[in-house]
Amino acid sequence: MNIEAANTDAWNIAKGKNPEQPTVLRFRPSLLEHLGNDDYPSRLVIIWQFDAADTSGMPDETQSADMKDFEDMLIDSLDPDRLAILAFVFTSSGAREWNFYLSDVSEVGIRINKALSTIPQLPIDLTVEHDPNWEELRQVFQLCQQGG
Repeated sequence: MNIEAANTDAWNIAKGKNPEQPTVLRFRPSLLEHLGNDDYPSRLVIIWQFDAADTSGMPDETQSADMKDFEDMLIDSLDPDRLAILAFVFTSSGAREWNFYLSDVSEVGIRINKALSTIPQLPIDLTVEHDPNWEELRQVFQLCQQGG
């Protein structure tokens, strides 16, 4: 089973409101065929809380650029050998949430810590959840009517 690299795969964007503020959901439709992949039973959620520049709850240009750099750093650390698969990114109400499916929690932690050691501390929280059936990504596909 060949999973495309995150930086070369196609991404879809779904926009909405929750309940009054805009939401942006970015996800990879190609992962539909990999739902429940036994090699990736855990889901890493990284949440970056930010002070929104206005009432939209969305990041400003500088925050967006910082988050893009952070995401690129994560992909550079975790994606080349598909240790972790970035499945979807959700932004709303002063937070951006990256969701990765991963195989080796301890190795992912080592790589993230190594990458983060080279930059100033970020306002992020990391949690790992057992999600062997990729239920969160299934909900994304259902929400966006991509099947499932």
